[in-house]
Amino acid sequence: MKEIVKEHPLRPIILRFDLDKPLLDFEKKGLEAHYLMHDLTWDMLQQFKTHHNALEEIDIEISELEYLLLPIEQELDFLEVFLRIKDPSALPFDEKDGEAEITIDIGDFFQGVVYHNQRLQDIHASVDGEHQWFKSHFDMIYEKESWIAPRLWDDIHQIYRNYLQAQVDIVTLDRDQEEFRGALAEVFDYQDSYMDYGDSVFAAYNELHNRSEQVYRRAEVANSRLADLKQ
Repeated sequence: MKEIVKEHPLRPIILRFDLDKPLLDFEKKGLEAHYLMHDLTWDMLQQFKTHHNALEEIDIEISELEYLLLPIEQELDFLEVFLRIKDPSALPFDEKDGEAEITIDIGDFFQGVVYHNQRLQDIHASVDGEHQWFKSHFDMIYEKESWIAPRLWDDIHQIYRNYLQAQVDIVTLDRDQEEFRGALAEVFDYQDSYMDYGDSVFAAYNELHNRSEQVYRRAEVANSRLADLKQ
């Protein structure tokens, strides 16, 4: 028996072979399936990491846009009261705040709205692209359960069914398969984490988008009312 180690980025594949036996087609096909499973799983792990990193960048941008939107909303509340779009009771004042003086630079305010809107537009393509990959992947998982086709497992099982004719030592193949299943389980765990994070980021984006659109429409009304006052 000769031990052969195939270095692989997912995990080293260690098998023993009786090289006095010929390598028959069923075994060649089964071993290729075993190696291909490693390739597919490693590739999927890298894709998860890439898309998870992209979601982290979107998440940071969402947080920044939420932070920028708050003062816009607050100034808009005051502006709407000044323009009599809203009643003063809409403001969160208590009695001691009644005499407070609020100053709003109209130019800066509307520049802030435009800037916020542009940044929200800028991340739309990234969000849309990540959501499409996310949906496509989990639609595939829902349909097929894995990126590994069932036929690959069947190809490996042919070696077990004909182990007396196989070059590969069935004990080492069984051990190696179990270790691969462990690595596969870890990637599935990463997939679950990615799914939860994706759901959270996309929900936050939708909430930000809806909230922002409401603010933009309110700002348009305020701008129109200011234009009327200038006439």
